[in-house]
Amino acid sequence: MVELLTTNHFERILDLFDGAHKEIKIISPFLTMSMAEKLCEVVKGKKLQCTFITRLYIEDMLAKANNIDALAFLLRNDIKVLLVKKLHTKLYIFDDEQAILGSANFTNGGFKSNIELSLLLSEESVVKELQTYFDKMAVQIEGAEGGLLTENTIENAREKYAFAYSSKKHEGTGTSWNATMYGAYLSKNDELKNTDAVIRELQECKNEKKDVVIELFKYSEKTEQVKYPYTIWLKFDGEGNDRLRADEPFPMSDVKLNGNIAYLSNYPFKVWSIKDNDEAYFAALTTDKCGKNQPVIVGRGRLQGFTDANHVNDEMLSAYDWMDRYPWYCVIKECEILDTTVDNGIPMDTVWAALGSDTYEASFGKDEDIAAVGRKHYQKAHIRLSGNAKQFIDTKFEQLKLKYGVKCYVSNF
Repeated sequence: MVELLTTNHFERILDLFDGAHKEIKIISPFLTMSMAEKLCEVVKGKKLQCTFITRLYIEDMLAKANNIDALAFLLRNDIKVLLVKKLHTKLYIFDDEQAILGSANFTNGGFKSNIELSLLLSEESVVKELQTYFDKMAVQIEGAEGGLLTENTIENAREKYAFAYSSKKHEGTGTSWNATMYGAYLSKNDELKNTDAVIRELQECKNEKKDVVIELFKYSEKTEQVKYPYTIWLKFDGEGNDRLRADEPFPMSDVKLNGNIAYLSNYPFKVWSIKDNDEAYFAALTTDKCGKNQPVIVGRGRLQGFTDANHVNDEMLSAYDWMDRYPWYCVIKECEILDTTVDNGIPMDTVWAALGSDTYEASFGKDEDIAAVGRKHYQKAHIRLSGNAKQFIDTKFEQLKLKYGVKCYVSNF
């Protein structure tokens, strides 16, 4: 299977982080602190193995394309960091099962704001070849002089950077280059043997960092992002060609699990990203009061974490034939649904109008138009909401709750 990644890099890598159980392997020339923190949170929390191949050029740090503090942070969190010169590859491998190969660096720009193009691959033979490529490179780098990042390397690089930064600040940027580079050469042919070769390598790096697209789509967090200790999901029910009726209440799917009644939230695929006590807002794909097709939020609740056993059985299929298209589920622990027709819920365009890109975790801080934000849910069963969106929706929901009341559903399992 191949999936094209364009504006959804961050959203998909969050899914892949959630689904990883053994190890993560990354090749990226550049790294930012926020992405390093996210990686370390996942690796430490799930006790994963992680190897990160990158490069360490003082010129990159002066250009703010790479971050020495981020590399030090990886090292402190027991992630093996390997350094190699002349690196331009970007590759991300998860459990030897899925891989991202493309243009995106492991930075805010690469995964959140730049125009990037990558492929998400899950074909076993292809991922195996990429795994072999990574492992071979890692062995070569670790066995070569200067290939393994150490605390001494970090300390030396900090000193070099401080001196270079001070010199540029007092002497002006000019056209001079700082030629200090750390890391291994993969072969004799890769060695930068003279000044001209060094300048050519740095010029290539400069061209990569100065892409006009990056300049036009810089990431900036204009609003502080509200964080919660769990993921907040917007779950869509209905289909584009089979929308839920606007003049009827939202339907709830109840089944018997181990002799008890349980309420389900169904999906067309495994949803490893959903953890125990994640929060979900239920949005009906319907028609609003103005006749516009869009999602309308009608309820909220807590989910039980997904497991491999959460597959519909014959009894469920006999009760709901549509579950054949949505064979995976999470149990809804408890929820409240507005006691009214679907069209009296919260239209998503009111959320988009108020928050724009800040509606969703993956696009928080971007400056996108409403049309682009409104397209993000296309072909999705669910999507991560920001904490800011949760607060906005909760305020609206409480107002509607007072007006219409709610029906409460609790699974007994």
